[in-house]
Amino acid sequence: MRCLPVFGALFLAATSLATAQIQVSVQTQRTDFLLYERVDLFVTVQNVGGTDLILDNQEGQPWLSFMVSKHGRINDFPVQAERQSNFPALTLKVGETKTFGVNITPLFAFRDVGEYRASAIIDLPGEGQIISDPVPFTVLNGRTVWSQIHPADGSERTYSLIRFAPKIDTTELYLRVEDPADNLVYANLALGGLAAATDPGAYFDPAGNLHILQPVALGTYLYTRADPNGKIVHQAIFRSAPQPGSGIVDNVPPYLMKTGDGNVIVMGGVEENPNVHRERLSESQGVKKAAAQTDASPPDVAQ
Repeated sequence: MRCLPVFGALFLAATSLATAQIQVSVQTQRTDFLLYERVDLFVTVQNVGGTDLILDNQEGQPWLSFMVSKHGRINDFPVQAERQSNFPALTLKVGETKTFGVNITPLFAFRDVGEYRASAIIDLPGEGQIISDPVPFTVLNGRTVWSQIHPADGSERTYSLIRFAPKIDTTELYLRVEDPADNLVYANLALGGLAAATDPGAYFDPAGNLHILQPVALGTYLYTRADPNGKIVHQAIFRSAPQPGSGIVDNVPPYLMKTGDGNVIVMGGVEENPNVHRERLSESQGVKKAAAQTDASPPDVAQ
């Protein structure tokens, strides 16, 4: 892992071509990403000219695109884009600056771990292409703590729970759902924090839903139910609690159990605020939508 200078909470690649009417820069919130995870770039565009601008696609040529390269032993080599970006028009008044987030994983579908560099390219009629300085990031493998093949929609899918530390002081549990035969990734998302020493529990129910119980802190557990495509349909917090009528003084941690009909329930512990709607933790991992953000996915990476 390389050490990079930190500017606030962002890793910044400075603007280039300052004499042009547009200045552009790109940033990332962090430098390390799990393989197949979304890589969000924050693009900042500033109108430094004397007239208002409308950035729009021209005859099939997108006004915004990206250039990505992978670091090799001797030199960098380009990563081929798998999908053309398609962004709505952006209006910039004189002196105005706008910043927006773009998930570039669907555009390039990174399949290899390694060190990468990404630049934003703006196609400005009359001035040609304006390219930002590159921002570096690294794609890494996590540690798989549970994996199982399970049928879904006529295919054999691999479901995996992966430990990964996106930051030095944070360990997250990720759920990945993929179909290796078709080279298709259905989901690769962070469920929430994970305690350092204990692995999660996981069971399938008869409908193909995956139930996961992970320790997030001392005596605190996060329960997740995901559908066969890896979409989270429910999450809840459980805490250790005394077992009624057992005579046990110490708190008993919750655990997953299969019933006689194959369904999965949480035994032991107590659910925290079961009647209060809770925001899905996976949603808080994402980047807020902005005016020019793409959510497109390539044919072989369904995110």
